[in-house]
Amino acid sequence: MCNAYAQAGLAILGQVNAYREKKAQNKAIRRDQDNTRRNADKGYVHDLNKIDQEKVSADREKILSEIKTKKEREGEIAQKINLGFGDGTKIVQSIGALYDDDWNQINREYDKDVQTFQTQQTEAYANLSKTYNSLTPPTDPSRTGLIIGIASSANQGYQQDQKDKAAKKNG
Repeated sequence: MCNAYAQAGLAILGQVNAYREKKAQNKAIRRDQDNTRRNADKGYVHDLNKIDQEKVSADREKILSEIKTKKEREGEIAQKINLGFGDGTKIVQSIGALYDDDWNQINREYDKDVQTFQTQQTEAYANLSKTYNSLTPPTDPSRTGLIIGIASSANQGYQQDQKDKAAKKNG
């Protein structure tokens, strides 16, 4: 009689222990995933900061290139006019056309840099999303399942006890 109830009691303790162990494992998984998310966030912010610094450098480079080109072209115009190389209007027009070409090239290069920065931002966000999406949430153990398991073990113990009693009665 006691043997059937002892086995049922051990089965119940095992189920309760498994439930608690699964809860503890899930808590550890959640803690690790939170840490992973924080690290991914830090990496994303670092990437955005780096991209922003590169954009500031590109802006500065564009402005310096425009100033340098303007200075060079205005110097050429002044020099040729002062040296008397013909019609001043024609000189300004021809050097102005060169300045326009330089300005267009500077803006093309800058636009290419801006597109690169936008691509880098998209890639940084994609990496963050990929990290977040790779985290599989843990599945919590079911209390209902635990209760059913406990009831099932208790019922098996009771049924075994009844069989043992019947066998003793008949034997």
